[in-house]
Amino acid sequence: MSDSDWSKIDFQQFINEYGNEILVYKAPIILYPKKDKEHEAYNSLIAFFFIAGGALIYIAVSYFLAPIYFNLLFFIIIIVIATIIDVLLIINYLKTNVYIKPLECWLEIYRGKSENNYVFYCFTYYPIFSGKCHPNAAKNVIYKLYQEQVLKSKIDISQIEVYMKLNPQIKKIQEDVGFFFQYGEGNSFKDENIDRASWKFFPFQKSENDNFFAVANWEHQFEWRDDLEYDFDKLHEYAPWIIQRWNKFNLKPLTDDFKNNLSWDLRNIVSIPKLKPWDGDLEHQTYQNPKAYREESLINEAIGNVIGHENDLKRIKDIKDKLLSIKSYFRDLSS
Repeated sequence: MSDSDWSKIDFQQFINEYGNEILVYKAPIILYPKKDKEHEAYNSLIAFFFIAGGALIYIAVSYFLAPIYFNLLFFIIIIVIATIIDVLLIINYLKTNVYIKPLECWLEIYRGKSENNYVFYCFTYYPIFSGKCHPNAAKNVIYKLYQEQVLKSKIDISQIEVYMKLNPQIKKIQEDVGFFFQYGEGNSFKDENIDRASWKFFPFQKSENDNFFAVANWEHQFEWRDDLEYDFDKLHEYAPWIIQRWNKFNLKPLTDDFKNNLSWDLRNIVSIPKLKPWDGDLEHQTYQNPKAYREESLINEAIGNVIGHENDLKRIKDIKDKLLSIKSYFRDLSS
């Protein structure tokens, strides 16, 4: 596809011509799971209860033995040390007990070819999530270092393209065409192997009857709400599912300056619309994102160069001695 087929339209220019009602009305309604969260430090929580229980037992024993022997200074030291350790443990647990959720939605507007009395438009919506958590605990830490050193941000950016025909004479939608996005239907939410080439077109009618866009997996690909009805395990394991709608306050234009601040060129995202709706047969038009596996390749290269490909990484303790080296590797990569 030639980039010249589509031209980016200034957000305010479009608002002046068509208003913002169309943009808000067409913004994809997201259904996301409450249990999408970071790996929790359960060992810290277990240790917290163990030490707290031990302190209570010590207090009880000291109380009953007080008539025989009681050392106030020793008692205070033990309790203070146990309290400090417990506070540190619970803080560490709370820092990891982080839920991932959508924050806002950015938008780009592209104008395509004209036919008869209407013009093809593509609204590219970018639902922004507070982060994402790799199912592999060790790789998740490495990915966080990559975000910190290379991307300079921990947010996760997803993408949904909405195609339509607008009538410039009456300033209204002439025809809804459909949606194009990474379709993650049928996979486990925590499956490590994500098919990032799974872009698929759906006609507009697919979204009728409150068939919202449901988050399909940890990488925030999407499937349909109706898909969840046939995936009993995912539907109930990650319940409750929360509806996220967008309005003029959390729907924002995506500017070039903002892209530069987010290291946009280093992400797996291609902004230009992927389809040519004027060519017809949209369900058979295909797209291969040349940047689809860029981040994954860089992370695997870091693992190979610093740790070695022969190591099977699963737990954080598998990499704890290499974290500074990995951080330095990514820092050098971004310089």
